Amino acid sequence: MKISLFKKYLSITMGIILIAFIILGTFLMVFVNQFWDTRNLNKAKEDLNSYVLLTTQALENKDGKLEVKDQETFNLMIDLSKNNSYNLIITDAAGTVYRITRQDKNIKTGYQMPYYVTNTLIKDQYYESEQKTDFFYSDTKLAVASPFKLKLTEGTKEGIAIAGYIFVCVPEHTINNELPDQIFQILIYAVLASVLVSCILAGVFSYTQSKQLKQMSEQAKKFAKGDFSGRIPVKGKDEVGQLTRAFNDMADALDKEESVRRDFIANISHELKTPMTTIAGFIDGILDGTIPESKQKHYLTIVSEEISRLSGLVASMLSLARIDSGKTTIYKTKFSLVSTIVNILLTFEDRLEEKEIEIVGLESADGLSVYGDQALLHQVLYNLIENATKFTPQGGQITFHAESKGDKLYFSVKNTGKGISKEDLPFIFDKFYKTDKSRSEDKKSMGLGLYLVKTIVNLHGGEITVTSEIDKETCFAFWIPNK
Repeated sequence: MKISLFKKYLSITMGIILIAFIILGTFLMVFVNQFWDTRNLNKAKEDLNSYVLLTTQALENKDGKLEVKDQETFNLMIDLSKNNSYNLIITDAAGTVYRITRQDKNIKTGYQMPYYVTNTLIKDQYYESEQKTDFFYSDTKLAVASPFKLKLTEGTKEGIAIAGYIFVCVPEHTINNELPDQIFQILIYAVLASVLVSCILAGVFSYTQSKQLKQMSEQAKKFAKGDFSGRIPVKGKDEVGQLTRAFNDMADALDKEESVRRDFIANISHELKTPMTTIAGFIDGILDGTIPESKQKHYLTIVSEEISRLSGLVASMLSLARIDSGKTTIYKTKFSLVSTIVNILLTFEDRLEEKEIEIVGLESADGLSVYGDQALLHQVLYNLIENATKFTPQGGQITFHAESKGDKLYFSVKNTGKGISKEDLPFIFDKFYKTDKSRSEDKKSMGLGLYLVKTIVNLHGGEITVTSEIDKETCFAFWIPNK
């Protein structure tokens, strides 16, 4: 049988609460019983003093024997003991029982108290017992005793001496009955009320906690079907709240990743379709004779360029796939920065001369060494220089700047030109993003170069930024650890 998290959580919480209240109730009952026993003992001690006083007034010691001299006082003492639910035992100085308030199988007139009891009374002038014994009443739970003194009359001799002992015996049923029912009722009602309120609060709390987890489960099932639109309200800053916030962040990341995936498919379809259409059209034109033989070389050159672009696209996609999957390993070596830049510039020599672009600042990189993956950083520099060459106008300028500060290498490439609008700047490093929406000026771009640049820089533990002024210049700058 499947038990929901809410029921499981509620059952555990209620179980803990009930166990806690049972333990608390047990301690309270023990405490109340101990308190009540102490109270009864103290009351019995106080009443014992009163009975000792009444005994000295009601009895006399005549020729070594106890006799009642004031029957009214003696009866009053007996009545008081009955009203207090006490059983009295009066013995003479030798410990022989003289009077008892009621008959019992354990105690009778003429019974001899144990020696250690009378000896304790002589020594300490007091005796108490909190356990059942065979020399008190059979139902006695608590007994206190004290000697009483009388005027001794024996012939012509007189004096004050211990004439006997009086025992106040408290029956067990009296102590139990005297424990007020109200105390037990209050405890029971308090426990029941506390358990009820605690269970309600535990139920509300359990429902709230399990509700959020249930919502996560439902949203996760929707995620599995490709629906990333749902979010869960964050309530509180506890662990569940943090989990909810992390879940929503994950949903945002998945939604963005799904959007990127859709854009990726759309863009890659476009990037593949355009050159393939061009290639197919020109090849068909040559084969069916539509394109004259004199122009075939020209169109075959275009086909070759489109094939090269497709090859570059595939190479870039493979590089990104390796980096995104985490399978790319960085092999760091030390190499010359200026040599790398110069070699890249040589590949764009014809375009630089054709557009009469001025190169400035190469001397800042002279003598600087870079510590990183040479192949990957070559790709970074190549893409940035290619980008600058592409967008620098006729007679423009490309400026390089490099410097080493502490354990970091800083590099920037700046080119004059149209610049990038503020609306485009936040997305400039996104995959397949192009600032030229019409695809006219940059129709050969795949929108992967700058994304690849940022990915490689981040892979080295660095950062890259871009700044631009419209109709003036654009500057890409990055730093990487150089140790």
